[in-house]
Amino acid sequence: MAKLSPTEKNVLKFLGGVDYLPNMPEVPFTSVELGKSGIVVEYPSKNRTITKKFHKQFEDFMKLYFNNILGLGSGGVRNTSGSVYVLLTPSGSAKKMGVIPTKIQEKGTTIVFNQVLEKNKTFKEEQDILGDAETKKKLLDCFGNQWKGRLEDWTWSYFQQQQEFFGEYKNSKWSPFVYNGQSFTKFFKDLVKKVKTGNQEPLKALGTYETWNPSDIWAAYDMPKIKTEIDANLKPTIKLVELNNLLIKLFKDKRLVGLSLKKVLYGQDAKLKFVNTDTSKMKLGDIEDYKISDIKFQIDNIFTGETVTTYIKYGNNDYAVNINNPSKSKGTNLSFNTHIKATPAAQGGQAPVALVEKLLRRKSGSTATYINDWHKFPQDANAFFTESKKYEKMYDVVKKYFNKPKSYEEFKIYIGKFYADDKKKFIGMAKLMHLHFFYDAINNYATNAEFWTDLLYLGMKVGERFAPHAKIS
Repeated sequence: MAKLSPTEKNVLKFLGGVDYLPNMPEVPFTSVELGKSGIVVEYPSKNRTITKKFHKQFEDFMKLYFNNILGLGSGGVRNTSGSVYVLLTPSGSAKKMGVIPTKIQEKGTTIVFNQVLEKNKTFKEEQDILGDAETKKKLLDCFGNQWKGRLEDWTWSYFQQQQEFFGEYKNSKWSPFVYNGQSFTKFFKDLVKKVKTGNQEPLKALGTYETWNPSDIWAAYDMPKIKTEIDANLKPTIKLVELNNLLIKLFKDKRLVGLSLKKVLYGQDAKLKFVNTDTSKMKLGDIEDYKISDIKFQIDNIFTGETVTTYIKYGNNDYAVNINNPSKSKGTNLSFNTHIKATPAAQGGQAPVALVEKLLRRKSGSTATYINDWHKFPQDANAFFTESKKYEKMYDVVKKYFNKPKSYEEFKIYIGKFYADDKKKFIGMAKLMHLHFFYDAINNYATNAEFWTDLLYLGMKVGERFAPHAKIS
């Protein structure tokens, strides 16, 4: 992995492209600005333990990507020459500096790709993108006044994306991202309503596009032929295996490609990787041999603090699943998010919740009862104390994986305090959701490495259940 020189410009651009540290999504960067004393990274105020961990992980993260970085000093990071300082400052606000809407990110990619395909533009270096007046205007119009200040955070990703794609596919017959006047994504979103799964009647509905296919944009080679072939295979009812096989054939013939776009960390090269296009690509080779001893649980947040994020980590933290409640102010269902150590600028994907529930119940005789619906958990203190025996049983199983756990009586008081505060009862509810999920998972699959890796696969959209696609990350 290439390391950057820690110049002020490099560090500022690098940090501008990071939303949070890969292992700590609960501590977002709320602002990255150049101040009088150096580069200032603001983050929401946290307790002493989390803040200390955040500072240490920030230091390790910077050392991974920059040469000659020294440790934390006076609240920040500096390099050996002392010319670049990064100051970490709690902002007291949980509001992010802003994650650009996905539609804008994707439209920016199509603008750059179309400039190459339709206008025969050549972008040999990152600066060539904004150095081209026409491309810059299109991108500025795309980002608009609200987000134009973030455009430079994305030019590295756009440059890397087009370089990887056209290294594989450049040809004038490629038609980007359109099918009968609409995007391929829209076309497939409509098509999946007809798609059925299963081997026995009655067949089941596939679900939504997002639970089947992570592709953000599509491109086709020789559009008229693609239209004819797709139309010839459309039926009133389409089986999932038939649709996936058709797409695999088109992918292998290099006539159609769906791209899953991920932000590329500044200074790192993007990689084009095909997923689910043949049997060998329906698994992750470096995960295949993981044993249960390679899989670690970090779930102490169930019984400590106010954070409601837990982790499952694989190998040397090469991959991770973080489970959290997206809202920090009200009751929400759990989300199961994947992270890849090699691509820290972007998540690996989110596991479809219905499939997570199905995975919990997969084995014969499974006792799993978890349902990912916060309304089904105690809504007030009386309900929690009434169901206390049920949660005591769960706690006694899960606490074996805690570091220095509380007794259940302490845990009950701890959860009860959240429920006693109307503004915090959602935290108690969230912790019970995590407890129930891990109870079902551990009670049924504690030593089953396949279960835990399959959970990771669901988030990565790897396997025959999912569509073939290409990742650029």
